[in-house]
Amino acid sequence: MSKPSRDDLLAEFKERLESARAHQAGERTELARAEFRDALDFAEEHFGEISAQTDKACLELALFHGALREPEEELTYLERRVRIRKAEAGIPEIVDALQDVAQHHQQQDRPELSAEIYAEALELCDEKIPEHAFALRTTLLYLGTLHNDRSQHTAAIPVLERALRLCQAEKEVPTLNAARIALRLGEAYLQADRHEEAVALIEGAVPLLTHRSRAATTDLGKILFYLGNHHQSAGRHAAAARAYDLAVLQTRGARRVNRRNLAFILQAAASNDLKLAKPRRAERRLQQAIRCLLNEFEPHHEAVLSAQQDLVNLYIPARQYAQAEPVLEAMIAASEHPEFTDERAKERYLNNLGFVQVHLEEFPKAEANLRKALTFTGEDQGCYVIKNLGLMYQKMGYVDEAVAEYRKALPLFETHFSADHPVAAFIREALAELNNQTS
Repeated sequence: MSKPSRDDLLAEFKERLESARAHQAGERTELARAEFRDALDFAEEHFGEISAQTDKACLELALFHGALREPEEELTYLERRVRIRKAEAGIPEIVDALQDVAQHHQQQDRPELSAEIYAEALELCDEKIPEHAFALRTTLLYLGTLHNDRSQHTAAIPVLERALRLCQAEKEVPTLNAARIALRLGEAYLQADRHEEAVALIEGAVPLLTHRSRAATTDLGKILFYLGNHHQSAGRHAAAARAYDLAVLQTRGARRVNRRNLAFILQAAASNDLKLAKPRRAERRLQQAIRCLLNEFEPHHEAVLSAQQDLVNLYIPARQYAQAEPVLEAMIAASEHPEFTDERAKERYLNNLGFVQVHLEEFPKAEANLRKALTFTGEDQGCYVIKNLGLMYQKMGYVDEAVAEYRKALPLFETHFSADHPVAAFIREALAELNNQTS
């Protein structure tokens, strides 16, 4: 029998990999594992231990173990690819394999090791050699991004500035690569309070990175969120709205939606909507944020309660008491969880619910919640709760009881806040009105 040709061997190797992928797609995990291993053994036997085919089989196995969240096995094959490429390949190929190892360590929360490997990759690259340019720029981008993700923005800036200079030095500027670098450099500038430079870089990069031909990404959504926050804090609410809208689109459109990030963006956008006098849109965004967070966290989680509090803070000033009541009831139910220990928050939730129920004329419920709130009072001695008890009795027509509660609340406001505090002024007006009724 004649010896198989190289083409025949390559075809069989390809078939083995395709069979393994088919088993993986069909969730036949152990069959896939065995088939990938067979493909690696086949590559080693017929093409050599440092061949391109062995490299390919190692990559497939690394991806397989990564999908199964088997990080030790994944790292074994990624590191083997580095050894293969150091033996046979050029600098760009070695750097590419090192980048995969560095990103693996980053995902496993080993940032120091990740940074060391990026530094090794940078040592291999030479700015004067054109063939190294792409590998050098991308490594700088990854290292700068790592620094940003660790809030090491002063370390990120020179790394990303170097990467951007390398792009700009090219005869034909790599536009997409430059936009990605500019975006990350803008992020670092923004966090380092170099706002004008940051805005120019981010807004210059965004049109290309949000083009319909480009896939949406969580990272771009996050940076647009930062940009929206900056515009909002500077009073540029229309610009903030544009940034938040883009951030929502990017985050929702990402391959894996980060619901927590999406909720934070929606929450910030809702705050901005209120400043643009768009309460209905703010309400919708907060409701969406709460749904996102409840898909990720238990009801007593601080992120859930924060978004619900924002919604309550929208409803109460607008006198939408009926809408506020079920939200507050959910918050109080969540605060009963044994892991929830913030007594000041419990007082606030119960006080707000009592206040809302006073206005809905649900007086027995209101009194029960206000009396319960008094059991969690802090340094201000429950002055807001006592004031609301006075308000409840006033609305019920119980003048003597209302006067008694208001008289208890007034000196507390004057002591813990000031004599001209708005609530103190409200109490004096209420007392004057009640005194007129009895005179």
